[in-house]
Amino acid sequence: MRAAISLGAMIIGSGAAMAAPVHAFPIVQGSELFWVSAYDGGSDRFYESIVAEQADVQIYKTQGEYAAGDVGDYFALFSGIYVAGCDGDMPTQDERSAIADLWPLTPGSVVEISSGDGAKLEVGEPTEFFLMGQSRPAHIITGTYYGEDTSTEEIIVLDDVKVTVGIRWQENGQDSVVLVTRPDDPASTFADTD
Repeated sequence: MRAAISLGAMIIGSGAAMAAPVHAFPIVQGSELFWVSAYDGGSDRFYESIVAEQADVQIYKTQGEYAAGDVGDYFALFSGIYVAGCDGDMPTQDERSAIADLWPLTPGSVVEISSGDGAKLEVGEPTEFFLMGQSRPAHIITGTYYGEDTSTEEIIVLDDVKVTVGIRWQENGQDSVVLVTRPDDPASTFADTD
């Protein structure tokens, strides 16, 4: 009798596990993100790979025909929200902590960054983003970037994976992630941390 109950529980449990939605997917060292960039009636495709990561930051490298072959190919994505080129100024540790504290994303939350030219990030309303065969919960974050010319863009950040998957540029262009790959063997991916 105990065996029959255990077998029944395993069958019911396995059915529930198969029916449960799987939303999150890993974005780790060795993963690649494929983008489509639409602008002025045209479009381009490009991709980036994650070459290193720490608790609140991932280092990406631009790949393919858009790679220049220098430090300008690398950028840091802090908590999936804020991007800084590796050839420029990085946010301070306090600013990094403030960006990380935006999670979980709550509309109206704001972070000011004074490093570099400075920026303001404000979490907007929830939305959905279609990726990897399903609509995924996300939030729109408005970024205002200061400098010689102030610019504003909207980014879309997934709620279940800390990553930017869409950018709506001030000039009416839009970049969108269309595919994320998993690494074959993350341990074999070499990263020059310098």
